[in-house]
Amino acid sequence: MFRLRHKFPRHSGIVFLISMLYTLVFAVVSPIFPLFIKSLVIEDTYVGLVVALSSVEWIIFTIMMSYLLKKIKKVPLTKIALGGFALCYAIIPHVTSIWQFLLVDLFRSFFAASATVTLGLFIRDIAGKKNIGKVEGFYFTLFNIAWLTGPLAGGFVAVMFSREATFSLAAIIAATALCILMVGKVREKTSAVEDTERFFTKIKAYFRVSNLTIIYLIGIGLAAWWVVLYTYVPLFVSEHGFTEKTIGITLALFTIPLILLDFIAGWLADRYGYRRFLSTAFLIMSILIMLAAFTQNVYLFIGLIVAGCIGAAFIEPLHEAYFFKAVSKKEETRFYPVFRTGYEAGYLFAPLIFSGIMFVSNGSFHALFLVASIMMLFFCIMAVMLKKIKKKGAGEVIVEGGSEKEVG
Repeated sequence: MFRLRHKFPRHSGIVFLISMLYTLVFAVVSPIFPLFIKSLVIEDTYVGLVVALSSVEWIIFTIMMSYLLKKIKKVPLTKIALGGFALCYAIIPHVTSIWQFLLVDLFRSFFAASATVTLGLFIRDIAGKKNIGKVEGFYFTLFNIAWLTGPLAGGFVAVMFSREATFSLAAIIAATALCILMVGKVREKTSAVEDTERFFTKIKAYFRVSNLTIIYLIGIGLAAWWVVLYTYVPLFVSEHGFTEKTIGITLALFTIPLILLDFIAGWLADRYGYRRFLSTAFLIMSILIMLAAFTQNVYLFIGLIVAGCIGAAFIEPLHEAYFFKAVSKKEETRFYPVFRTGYEAGYLFAPLIFSGIMFVSNGSFHALFLVASIMMLFFCIMAVMLKKIKKKGAGEVIVEGGSEKEVG
């Protein structure tokens, strides 16, 4: 029923495997990363500020990708990114101050932004316009398998050995992805070409299109959800006596709805449209995190957040798939780096908002979760405003040259 009826290029397996390993690097360190930052800055409030600063760097470097991709092909850029990524995680355990960490994190952000953009474009090269939702759904299923196994492995290693060992494991995984890319043969559909268009001109062209503006905001909303789950939930449950191992188990639970539903979500959206699923998903997330904000039982809290991830399971694959359906093939490389900054904007503004809420509420996590619920409701309303993309591309909105036109 959900079989991918699409002839993939031979290198597809390598691309999916490298993408999965790249994701696994983040997943492995997720149970300890907020706690490690807290050990350097002491207060929970400042953890969000560090995450926000890292997001500023990601935004800047993602913008740079628009230029780099015109000068450097995707494969060599990905090799550089994975190698540098591995090196950064090998160095992080040895930093002793927040300033040393911020310096290393500057380079980590550059390498991460590079790999994120290039791997995203590789995935797009694999798919056709008609089945992009199913391909993205399959990709995010693998993505979330990494987020299921990674926190479990990272938390276990941290408890059995040390946090330093967990960072070392992340470095080894990144190095493994680099070795696979160097040995395997990954072809590029498009070559690096000269492009003199200024990035801010592309930004203006991007935001002239209402659909692309809304899907950008939806990316911010999804990032805000992940900030709550992977930055503040570990801090919250650690105050209830959770160790790195139990935090890892908690984070792994969040991925179960995504693994079960990501591919199905992509298939359903290709068949019935995107708007209804995106808006309903944000509504589910809003309601359940609001209920979680008022519960006093930490295990009921976790159960409600896991249920809220049912909504995230629909947004995650559909968000990017909608972008690729909405733009013409020749505009993908032009607009994709702009589109990707939506995630980083979410990782910037959400921690700033949540840190401000914690500051004025005297460190109240419940106030933070209530504000997150209101934010999800706002993004639900934004999703309702998306223009409909019909089945099999008939009547879909195609963006060319920063303008909209109907086809079909």
